[in-house]
Amino acid sequence: MTVFPRQLMRLKREATNFTHVTSFSAVGFRSIQRFFKSSVFLVMGLFVITAVARPLSAQPPITVQSDTLDDSGYPRRVTFRLDVDAPAEITQATLHYDVSKVSCLDGGATVPVTIEGDNLQWTWEMVRSGNPPPGTAVTWSWTLTDADGHTLTTPPQTHTFTDIRYNWRTVEADNLKLHWYEGNVGPTLLNAAVDGLERLENEMGIELQAEVNLFIYGDTADMRDAVLYIQDWAGGVAFSEYNVILMGIPPSLANTWGQDVVPHELAHLVVAQYGRSCVGGSRPNWLEEGLAVYAEGDPSPEIRADIERGLANNSFEPLRSLNGAFSAHGTEAGIAYSQSYSTVAYLLETYGREPLQQLILTLAEGKSTDAALEEVYGFNVDGLELAWRAHLGLPARDIPPTPTPINPAAIPTIVPEGLPASLPTPPSAAATAVPLTNTPAANPGICNVGLIPLLLVGLFFARRRRI
Repeated sequence: MTVFPRQLMRLKREATNFTHVTSFSAVGFRSIQRFFKSSVFLVMGLFVITAVARPLSAQPPITVQSDTLDDSGYPRRVTFRLDVDAPAEITQATLHYDVSKVSCLDGGATVPVTIEGDNLQWTWEMVRSGNPPPGTAVTWSWTLTDADGHTLTTPPQTHTFTDIRYNWRTVEADNLKLHWYEGNVGPTLLNAAVDGLERLENEMGIELQAEVNLFIYGDTADMRDAVLYIQDWAGGVAFSEYNVILMGIPPSLANTWGQDVVPHELAHLVVAQYGRSCVGGSRPNWLEEGLAVYAEGDPSPEIRADIERGLANNSFEPLRSLNGAFSAHGTEAGIAYSQSYSTVAYLLETYGREPLQQLILTLAEGKSTDAALEEVYGFNVDGLELAWRAHLGLPARDIPPTPTPINPAAIPTIVPEGLPASLPTPPSAAATAVPLTNTPAANPGICNVGLIPLLLVGLFFARRRRI
């Protein structure tokens, strides 16, 4: 074949171009090999670091060993205790606790706790505030923070306060639980309570709305030792906000006095449930005690004698004076109870139970006794007294035209002051919580994986620039 000079020159140029292309392809392939080898080692290193870092940071920093309540000092004090295992120093600890009571506001108290190592405790000194009665449940939880920023809130624990001086026995009926420890009075007194509830429902239309616990002590001295700051003369107290009643009834009096005091105190609590108020409403004492005596059943010989004496001597007290607390003198107090019973009996027998129910509910709205009576019956306290006296055949009493009102006293039940305002049988106070996992600080381990694509891209362009 004959090759002309021009063709020869073109063949040389093509051969030269082919050599350059071949040389660039070889160099580029070796660069890509080195790039991927470096990338593989980099990725493997990052995953090794991540695998080591993640298990270390995922260990729970705070573990609960025990969470208990010591009530051996009840009713004067109880102590909350928490034992934890915390690798880092605990820097902050608070205790939140609440008691089971009926309240119009969200209750509970939160207190800071002094930190002394991994063993935390706080004592509730009830001598400063009064104690909730036996049968009241308390619920609590702890919140801890350590030096690394981890936070732990323990699950709620619940414990029911009990008078541990005695071995209690229990009988139940409907929403009533009666506890006693001396003699065989439980069934007898429970029957008295059930009879009282039936009278309240049948004759007044007022029903029990929540479970009630009744604690029967062998005498009033034992009962008074269970509650701080109780009156020396008290033989029974109804804690309406806790649905708890305490009574001191010797076994020898269970079939006499016990048959009256059990339905009497239970009536206080049932009426309190029915007419509960969140706006400051209250009932006059003559209504409160009159309803309770009425719930006892047929009037006792003492009540009949008081009423007969008052009729014979025209010696009844002005009804308005019975709005507030009764006299502490035994004889005068007895007459006040009897007069209150007679007044309530007059309202029920003359007007029926529906207006009486409405009176209780109207008082719960915060209206005064005069205003509530006028709205329901059409007369005030003085008008009621005049109508009641006429019903008994007594002459009208001269009533001042502008009497000084006496504010009704609180319902005669004992409610300890200063307690925090929030049941199934709670677990034992000595129960040990299972180890808990908590909220750890931010874990940087897995977040490193997100850097891998950026590193690969950066390494590729760096290699290419060198090429």
